[in-house]
Amino acid sequence: MPQPILKTDLQYFGSIHFVKTLMENRNVVFDLEAPFTKMSFKNRMVIVTSQGPLMLTIPIVGGRDQKTPIKDITIAYDTPWTAQHLKSLTTSYKRAPYFEYYEQSLQVLYANKPAKLVDFLLLCSDWLQKQLKLNWNFNQTQEEVALDAIVKYYDPWLPKNYNQNIVLPKYQQVFSDQIDFVANLSILDMLFCVGGREISKLWAPPIK
Repeated sequence: MPQPILKTDLQYFGSIHFVKTLMENRNVVFDLEAPFTKMSFKNRMVIVTSQGPLMLTIPIVGGRDQKTPIKDITIAYDTPWTAQHLKSLTTSYKRAPYFEYYEQSLQVLYANKPAKLVDFLLLCSDWLQKQLKLNWNFNQTQEEVALDAIVKYYDPWLPKNYNQNIVLPKYQQVFSDQIDFVANLSILDMLFCVGGREISKLWAPPIK
């Protein structure tokens, strides 16, 4: 029996739970027609600092209250947010065991300045796929896909409740000597602390 196709959101380096779900399913179709929703992971991710969690937000043209389809959302570049996000990641994770393996390619990624939010999110998805060394079958549209083969999946966690009532394996975080473990951060937190190979061992589906 063929595996169903998950129809879901694009996320900005999604939460660990979200990426875990994608990794455990081979086929995903991104819902690019879905309206942009404020306070979501579509343009936000949460990392950890010595002071606790920090939310990084991609600014968009027109503000956060618009209901425009995400495929039409335009990124605002009137502030140097790419440099700020990269600096925050470097400052927070320079002590992480695996950060140096990803730092250079991450700099290349953030050097891109596509006009559309989805184009940048797809670049992030491609980058993550390479680091996890997985052959994700990420479809960008659902053309020629049978409707009965699609299962809608929208991650229940948002930036406001990302670490509430969730059970995920713990790992050594960079500031574990200063703050308590923070669950379900951006997948980047786990990637820098654990490494892509170990994450793949945990959640990658077996090759058939």
